[in-house]
Amino acid sequence: MRMPDILQGEARTRFLQGIAFGAVAAVAIGFMWGGWVTSGTAKTMTAMAESNGRMSVLVPICVAQFTAADGAVAKFKAAGSYKDNVISEYVKTVAATSMDYSFARACAAGVEAELSKTATKELSIGSPKQGLQ
Repeated sequence: MRMPDILQGEARTRFLQGIAFGAVAAVAIGFMWGGWVTSGTAKTMTAMAESNGRMSVLVPICVAQFTAADGAVAKFKAAGSYKDNVISEYVKTVAATSMDYSFARACAAGVEAELSKTATKELSIGSPKQGLQ
């Protein structure tokens, strides 16, 4: 059985070089522009997405627990830059999830947003509306 001309001599060398170059180019393009990632990066991305999903569910519950605690809001407003410590003081766990630094920061941001919403509502209700004259 005779070998095809493409697999003999100089043509064979060029053919194998083309395969190698094509493989390297496919890998480079895949990682640079194709969205390919290593397994370590994929695990990190999965963990981050899981954490963000959990936070989106737990933060509103944490805010509700915190605002329901006696004296928590007053202490939160009086706290300076360490508002996450005030959150950790009043809310220890939310739905069997213990309070850690990132969770406390997210909850503090949620409490600030909730307080600003209620302050805006109070201002709009308390101020007389200006009518057309």
